Amino acid sequence: MVTTFLSDEVISPTDLRANQRHWLDRASENVVTIVTGRKQFALINRERISNLYAQKYYSELVLRYCQEVNNNIESTTFPWVKELSREEKSEFHNELLSCIMQTSTTDDWSSMEYLLEDWKATAEVNSNSEVAE
Repeated sequence: MVTTFLSDEVISPTDLRANQRHWLDRASENVVTIVTGRKQFALINRERISNLYAQKYYSELVLRYCQEVNNNIESTTFPWVKELSREEKSEFHNELLSCIMQTSTTDDWSSMEYLLEDWKATAEVNSNSEVAE
């Protein structure tokens, strides 16, 4: 099975120079690849590439955490999780998976930030409560 991840238009530097406005307009909507010799360069909308980097970053975090949970080892990805109760850990895990699924379709990565900040704060409260007792 072959899956195409990048569907782009491939042009030469000469094509770009000859019709620069057209290709820059096209690059605002889709990737345009400029090929010169063996080198390939992509023109891509800055917001789109920013979303791709955010998706990669958060996906790696979630996958790493899921692997830690699956292997039943203490999390180095989210070290504060150890301060959560068993029920809270389960709730965090479910919310984390739901959030990554939602944000990968909406590209609104702020909800991932908020989720992680909220759960980290909960863990800190739990940690401070135990010290105070």
